[in-house]
Amino acid sequence: MLKMGDRGRIVIPQQIREAQGLNTGDTLVIFEDEKGMTLMTRNQLKEKVQANYREYPKSMADELIADRRAEALRDCDEEQREAA
Repeated sequence: MLKMGDRGRIVIPQQIREAQGLNTGDTLVIFEDEKGMTLMTRNQLKEKVQANYREYPKSMADELIADRRAEALRDCDEEQREAA
């Protein structure tokens, strides 16, 4: 359990700091969502984001380009039908 001190400061217990490899001056990120708050290091955040994007079978940019090309072909086909 943690207790908030003056100016909103909290102290992370030594056992947790050591287990997580936290050192003085490390940058931490805190998120708030419907479930509460999550505290993590920048590296943990980076790994989480990368893991989330590994679920996608292909590049989101490639998917967007393919969608735009398909849309352009449909537009071209419609223009040709209207001209005929």
